[in-house]
Amino acid sequence: MNTIHSRLRGKAVAFALAGLASVAALGSAGFANAQELERLSLRLDWLPSGYHAPIFLAIDKGYYREAGIDLTLEDGQGSNAALQAVAAGTNDVVIANYTTMLQSIAQGMDLIAIGGLIQRLPDSIVSLERNPVLTPQDLEGRTVSTPPDSAASKLFPAFLDAAGVDASKVNILNTASGQSIPAVLGGSAQATTGWSFTDALVVARQAPIAPPILFSDFGINLLGNGFVTTQSFAAENGDLLSKFMEATARGYEEGLADPTAAVQALAAARPLVDVELQSQQLAAFPPFLHSANSEGQPFGWTAEADWEQTAQLLRDYFDLQGEVDISSVYTNDFVPQQ
Repeated sequence: MNTIHSRLRGKAVAFALAGLASVAALGSAGFANAQELERLSLRLDWLPSGYHAPIFLAIDKGYYREAGIDLTLEDGQGSNAALQAVAAGTNDVVIANYTTMLQSIAQGMDLIAIGGLIQRLPDSIVSLERNPVLTPQDLEGRTVSTPPDSAASKLFPAFLDAAGVDASKVNILNTASGQSIPAVLGGSAQATTGWSFTDALVVARQAPIAPPILFSDFGINLLGNGFVTTQSFAAENGDLLSKFMEATARGYEEGLADPTAAVQALAAARPLVDVELQSQQLAAFPPFLHSANSEGQPFGWTAEADWEQTAQLLRDYFDLQGEVDISSVYTNDFVPQQ
């Protein structure tokens, strides 16, 4: 996801100058008075994107205030910054990458996941329609551009092995962040790694693409991003977190049913967003809301099997330092009940 993040980070100054770095949930007639509301601050993982739009819809509809929450929403600058903010008490809840969270817990951070948002790994192989990679075997003899520090790059050997591809026949072009897509468009690589509902759409705006090949279709699945707080905050504010997750679930239920309304709410709060691109991202997002193990469960519910596989992949390919007790790093206690 490096390309879209670089693109969004480039707009960060403009967002700040426009006074849009944070937004408080607005009330409406008939809702609880401000003094009756409990304050809660939420920090995003990155600058607002399509998959965040339902949160803005929930704010616009007043769902948090109906739940008794005075929500403050802040834009993010990556998972590391978000996790540091919640650990320091700067924010009550953050959206962050769960692999980064597990690595932080292994290093001693007091964190717990309270609800998954991206539960199916969106990392994929993206190629151009004019020179398509239609199956993993098509990668043999081709060059793939990828930033060496990205999750996709670290998982690429696992994907090749699972797909039965001879890794020695695949050429890797290590690129700086933001340069993988230009490498494909310019012809120095025939494919790149990236999120299928963000990076692939950026490529598609510049040239027709072949259908992305998802790592998760070959059994390689890491839990993606989700809601995180500290163990201590969760222990002391269980009712507040339950109400927060319920209101957020309402936003996603309605936002995915009416993506136009969700993106309009996002654009109203962040006028500088690219409405067309964010609409495309939100439309492509639903398949990643649940994994095969969590399908049919309430919004945010995560499966122990997914946590176990995520931790094992971190040990095998990310050089996870320290021990992690999976039973203590997540909870489904606050997700809405069916």
